[in-house]
Amino acid sequence: MTTTPHDQPHIPPLQIDLDVILSTLALELSRVRICDQCQHCVPSLINDLAHLVSEITRLHTAFIDERLISANLRAAIRAALGADRDGEADPLGYLRDEITPNTGDAHGA
Repeated sequence: MTTTPHDQPHIPPLQIDLDVILSTLALELSRVRICDQCQHCVPSLINDLAHLVSEITRLHTAFIDERLISANLRAAIRAALGADRDGEADPLGYLRDEITPNTGDAHGA
């Protein structure tokens, strides 16, 4: 099953539109007359802003991914506790199924 932000209504959306911000910056900077003294610092500033926007996007994506991992682990814990209450033979199986090397557990790290 593919999980998208639409499948997860409780994930906080990014509160800014990065494309609009970049477009606005590009438009405004194209209108500016850059003096000789600023010729070297303005392109550097533009690159820094682009890297900042890229990092914001990367961090938001990582946040969404980690939030999904956390929710799945919480569900597995609840399932294991319920299975234990019901007397199932292997209640920890729910946790073993969910914990993989990709979630950074001690056995997979």
